[in-house]
Amino acid sequence: MDERALHRLQTIQAGLPQGMNLILTRGYEPKANGLGMARRRFRAIGTGMFRLMYPSRSAEIADIFGSNGHDVDGTHVDVSLALHGRRIRMLPLGVFTPPSWQRRYVRRYDAALTVIRSALQAQGFRIHRNATESLQIHCDLID
Repeated sequence: MDERALHRLQTIQAGLPQGMNLILTRGYEPKANGLGMARRRFRAIGTGMFRLMYPSRSAEIADIFGSNGHDVDGTHVDVSLALHGRRIRMLPLGVFTPPSWQRRYVRRYDAALTVIRSALQAQGFRIHRNATESLQIHCDLID
């Protein structure tokens, strides 16, 4: 993980309200590691399933199933949040979580999401433009 990104995440964590925590869920993943072949196969299977389940969302496939910079450097991270020791899963079925469920989770946790997203942006992170990726809280340090 990029040292600057880690420091910014630590700064964010220090400023969060009591009972709210960041969880780093994904950071740098080099292309040439032992999981490369398996990851490509799972992505291909996932892409096919996503196309079948959500044919009207095919324009999102690159955003959802691409590496989104995780294979470039450690400035591209996914974070999650915990409230009072309980991890909040905005996508309980991963990227296959139906949009109606996503909207329900956003309504339920809107206040916490707003705090986290605002803190990330204030520290120089850009939240991914895709709605599903943004619920995985994929962000890139651009500052």
